[in-house]
Amino acid sequence: MKKLSDKVTFKHGAVINKRMVQPPMLTNSGLNGMVSEDTISYWKARANSAGLVISEYNYVSPAGGPAITWADNRTQLAVYDDKFLPGLTKMAKTMKSEGNKALLQIAHTGREANYRAHLGLPVYAPDSANYPFLPYGVQGLLLNK
Repeated sequence: MKKLSDKVTFKHGAVINKRMVQPPMLTNSGLNGMVSEDTISYWKARANSAGLVISEYNYVSPAGGPAITWADNRTQLAVYDDKFLPGLTKMAKTMKSEGNKALLQIAHTGREANYRAHLGLPVYAPDSANYPFLPYGVQGLLLNK
């Protein structure tokens, strides 16, 4: 019988030390998209939680995030520019510090990028649906095309 503490070897040879996976969970620990000390503390506390840990989604375009947030400048993490790499590298090392594997989830938040809309910045999302917090109803456009 398999145990949660058993190692798993994937077809391509990667090994995780436990059969547990920590799924991505939204933290809003980023500071304007940058990894913060809160981000590092979060992953330090969870570095031994599973054989594989997955970060919350990182937005891949300035106009593709951040999404739902609870305070100005407290956002998801971003990965659309090299300026984010030092923090993401530190986060990856922290996530893997107990010998586990780590994945970076990426996303374009589209219509969920309501924080950008709140700031009056353009948001990229399908324009065939009505999202009341986006400005296309007034302009006839979602973006500056």
